[in-house]
Amino acid sequence: MSVELDLAFFRSLADCDAANLRVQNRLAKMHSGEDVLRFFTQYAAWNGHFANGVATLASLIGDHREHFQEPGFARAVADRSNYVASFIFDAARDEYDDHINPMRDTHRCMAQASLISMARFYGLGDEVLNEPDPRALSEVCDGVMFGYRGRHQTGAGVVGEIFAGIGYHLGSELLADREFSLIDEHLRGQRNDLVQHLLRSTVELAGGTHRCYAWVGVHSGHGGGVEADHFDYAVAGAKAGLQFLVGATQADAVAALSSGFRAFAEDHRKFFLIGMDT
Repeated sequence: MSVELDLAFFRSLADCDAANLRVQNRLAKMHSGEDVLRFFTQYAAWNGHFANGVATLASLIGDHREHFQEPGFARAVADRSNYVASFIFDAARDEYDDHINPMRDTHRCMAQASLISMARFYGLGDEVLNEPDPRALSEVCDGVMFGYRGRHQTGAGVVGEIFAGIGYHLGSELLADREFSLIDEHLRGQRNDLVQHLLRSTVELAGGTHRCYAWVGVHSGHGGGVEADHFDYAVAGAKAGLQFLVGATQADAVAALSSGFRAFAEDHRKFFLIGMDT
């Protein structure tokens, strides 16, 4: 493999500095409590689709044993597709039941607890929480599953779909790690009263007690940093996929992976432009 799948390679596929600036500019547009709640409601709506996308991608990889084979083994014991998929599934494991909490605590429940507590802090009712998603948000939400299914591929068939999906996932994990850290920095620096309220608060939903700053905390590089861990796992999965690849060239697979990564960067750009014209 002529390309080294390292952090420098992935950073070369997207302008990470521009992405960070878009996040900061969008956060700076929040003025009122209603602005804050609306942004986080939309952010949680988009964010909540990624667990489903990760599970879909892991299944797509695992279901294609013929494309991931280890030489030197008999047919019945040579496939390594589930092994490759396991590196992707690590992210789904956390999304569906975060390991830091002894009770079942999905990241979606964490996000919802945050929204409920934010609304209470600002003395808002359910009006913002009941708003329909704007069209631009619906489009980027639909793009999550499109990306994880590998629809941004370069013509390499199912192998292209798989590696484009892995690339989309890698983009989401790399950019989201810094994205959540910027959100955490902004909240602690500009709205620390809200942060302290969320840190003290819990919300009862889905039969359990959920901490209200856990959603931001576990994703931020200042907290649990799960996105950085998931990125490392996904890189390991991509490397394993290339190692055991059958039925396509590594060059085609890397091209598809790059296409998927860039596609996520574009979806990221679209999301953080929502609300900038108001």
